[in-house]
Amino acid sequence: MSIIRLLFNNLQGGSITLPYPERPPIQSDYRGMVQNAPEQCTGCALCAYVCTSSAITVQRAADGFRWSYDPAQCTYCARCTQRCPKGSLTMEDKRPPIYQQLGGLKQYHDVKKKKKAAVIPPSSPQPVDAN
Repeated sequence: MSIIRLLFNNLQGGSITLPYPERPPIQSDYRGMVQNAPEQCTGCALCAYVCTSSAITVQRAADGFRWSYDPAQCTYCARCTQRCPKGSLTMEDKRPPIYQQLGGLKQYHDVKKKKKAAVIPPSSPQPVDAN
């Protein structure tokens, strides 16, 4: 059989590949991007410590800290969410959005230190005059 006849037969037969759906369904245990609830975060940096890919960083400042996450570096292992003592980290159950620019999915949270309420010491009881 000549190569020309083989090509002609293949072109004449049409496509035999099945088209895939636009996006396959997401599995129940899918691990998406990490989300942080800054109001719960204490800035302990345990998430950054256990992150093997350095996708999470915590930079301390005098008045608080900056939590940042780069999904391009993330391996989606979920160690950060498992180790967070306050439970402020979660993983989305959806695919990341499409982005056009490098670093388009990076997240930053600047968290200010919470002022501690002033504690007023209890006053000592005044002696009662027996007169």
